[in-house]
Amino acid sequence: MTGLREVSLVDRIETTPVVTTGHRWPCGKEEIPQSVEEYFLMYPQCRSDPRRASYGSVTDPVPPFSRGGGLIPVLLRMDDGRLACLTRTGAPHVGTGSEISISFSSDRGVSWSDYRLVARGEPDDDLDYRDHSLGQAADGTLVAVYGILFGGVETSRVADTDPRARREQHMEVVRSTDGGATWSEPGLIDMPGPGLFVRPHGQMARLADGTLVFMARGHQSDEIHQADPSAHERVNFLYRSPDGGLTWEAPTEIRSGWSETGFLPLTDDRWVAWVRHNHQPNRIAYSEDGGRTWTRWEPGSLSAGAPPARLRSLRRIGHWRMVNGKPQKPSPGSVVRLANGIVLITYGYRAYPFGVRAIVSRDGGERFDLRTEYVISDSAFSWDCGYPSTVCHDDGLVVTTAYSLLDLDHQDWGTCCLAYRYSQDLFAA
Repeated sequence: MTGLREVSLVDRIETTPVVTTGHRWPCGKEEIPQSVEEYFLMYPQCRSDPRRASYGSVTDPVPPFSRGGGLIPVLLRMDDGRLACLTRTGAPHVGTGSEISISFSSDRGVSWSDYRLVARGEPDDDLDYRDHSLGQAADGTLVAVYGILFGGVETSRVADTDPRARREQHMEVVRSTDGGATWSEPGLIDMPGPGLFVRPHGQMARLADGTLVFMARGHQSDEIHQADPSAHERVNFLYRSPDGGLTWEAPTEIRSGWSETGFLPLTDDRWVAWVRHNHQPNRIAYSEDGGRTWTRWEPGSLSAGAPPARLRSLRRIGHWRMVNGKPQKPSPGSVVRLANGIVLITYGYRAYPFGVRAIVSRDGGERFDLRTEYVISDSAFSWDCGYPSTVCHDDGLVVTTAYSLLDLDHQDWGTCCLAYRYSQDLFAA
């Protein structure tokens, strides 16, 4: 892409395992031959890459509550300096037999504890525990929120006559007052409104007054789309708790049509966010009223670009878009202010070669340098990777967690959550 400078930091980054599985789990739709062909049509470099050409070879379903996973990590730097990482274990992206689990590091990401269960269903209840956010209240209590699907489908599809469906149309919150050793009974968090179904995503923020804020994204009901065919596919909201996660206020919408959002309060009023879209490049959004409204939307990449003719008929591979001239699957990111004041956005890179990349702002988040893309990792087996979550220590050590179905440089880890450790000095101008 003309004008884009790629700066590889791979050789200056330490990679450690958070959760490992020992073998690769299948990618979405990998068992469908037509989808495999479309995959290689979208990513022709994989067909000639001996380390990535075996896509389509792992098709056996993952048994419920399987050991490992580590998908969709959410990283928290706790008040005592330890790191906590919340992940999805037990099942791939969609499927019952899933768990929400937590791992801890007392040495700033060098090593990690074995994961502990935070929430899970029972073998026969047909529930999919998925999508989560993690924060810490001002009194030290850990607060985890997550969503539940019934039978691996969106809860809007479940009949209201099913007594379990009424419960599953809510998100749940659990709290731990002993550092994650035990968790409270779950409480319910209401949906944003009739016909709206959302689940948590990403890092939870704690504001100066102690308010906890998390982001939830989801969809609208079939009834809404039938009544209004122009209704947006996706919705996203911010939830706030003034009392450490015990109760949650009515949420405020970020922008209809958009999805998973990583956000950072720069001041009490001024916030910046990295917002995912399924059909166009991500955007950088700004709020001047503490995340209540988002009035300024800036590009998150140099360009989109029209897809090559060979890709215009892709159907089975799911959502994708053109970003900086390359076909890429949608991916969210994480926004953090480094100790030196640089604002860093890390995001999953779902074009070839797959992994995690970053952009920075050196003026406090006002403008991001879209012409320089930093390569944190480029060793993921396939596009099914990323969801990075990033924190920074006071001395400038940065830790980013992300998942990969297989990291080509550490294949014995299998499907895993990885921690990348690096210095803020790598982003010096």
